[in-house]
Amino acid sequence: MKARLLVIFTSLPEVGGHTTATLKLCEMLRPTFGRICVVIKDIPGHGFSAEACGELARTGVHTIRCSGRSAREWWEVATECRNADVFLAIGMRHLSPVLALLIGARQSIYYHITHELNPATLRQLRIYGGIFSKLVFISPATSRLYPGRDGLDAKPEWALQPTELPRSVAFGTERRTGPIRFGFLGRLTDEKGIGLLAELVESSPVPCELHIAGRGPQEPNLRQCQERRPDRFFFRGAFAAVERGAFLSGFFSGIDRLCVPSLDDREGIPNVILEALQFGVPVLATRTGGMRSFEMSELGPADPGVIRLVPPQEFSGAFAALVSAPPPSAGLREQCRNYFEAHFSDGVLAIRWRRIFAVFAE
Repeated sequence: MKARLLVIFTSLPEVGGHTTATLKLCEMLRPTFGRICVVIKDIPGHGFSAEACGELARTGVHTIRCSGRSAREWWEVATECRNADVFLAIGMRHLSPVLALLIGARQSIYYHITHELNPATLRQLRIYGGIFSKLVFISPATSRLYPGRDGLDAKPEWALQPTELPRSVAFGTERRTGPIRFGFLGRLTDEKGIGLLAELVESSPVPCELHIAGRGPQEPNLRQCQERRPDRFFFRGAFAAVERGAFLSGFFSGIDRLCVPSLDDREGIPNVILEALQFGVPVLATRTGGMRSFEMSELGPADPGVIRLVPPQEFSGAFAALVSAPPPSAGLREQCRNYFEAHFSDGVLAIRWRRIFAVFAE
């Protein structure tokens, strides 16, 4: 019997959701598809992870890297991937429908991996609905915002973006001494709320620490905070996608709670939340974008101790309450891990993805 072929179209930046999703999807779906080919589009400013590309090759995944600067190049890619069973575009917007039409797979799927559904994006997705077999959204909250294909009330598909962490990780343990340690991991930008979080830590009347991992335009300001309060601000560097497991094991074992004070209503469910839960670290986050999913029936809802969601204007008060609270207990950490296993583990996500590829369900 001829092996089934899955073609994934994506970018492969050094750090980012495209790389994380691609690596884990290839790992999870390998038992379902005998052959997987990843078409990688170079996007200026995003960088390219040669390490992640090498990791794909080592697991038997065929990769095609293209600049996309000529029609001939796209035609050669399409010819190599012709007659695929499934074509999966992880974002890639304008280029994905073109490649979907050129390849002509038996089933084509567009994975919208942001929470943004403004009028322009909705118009674009309605066009995609006539090209792709299915539109898949990154969270329940995002799928509910989409009005359905062709104006109908059909329920859109959704599939959470997987984490790249291995199934077995070194879980954090209960810590009883010292000031409470908060963690922030991700892009250091205004819309991520890192400025507000730094201000709260620096001005807190109760001793606390902020452990920061990431890069971005707010880093110089945060370094100044560190110079003023070296007892409260600690930089843990950044990380590449394929180093994520080892890096995060050290990061999460050193904090008590993860803070996600995002002000951006366009993002889905940040991977860092899922990774924190997998390590047994509870989360304080703003009720923005796809994070609203944690209050929906499809995902629980989570116990407020596991994931506490607050409106952005209430984040300061919620933070102040946690500064004075004791560190998470061993029981709460176990609740976090159990919630992750119930909703985000490899097995759960693999089942959902196989359902999306309904014709190939095992």
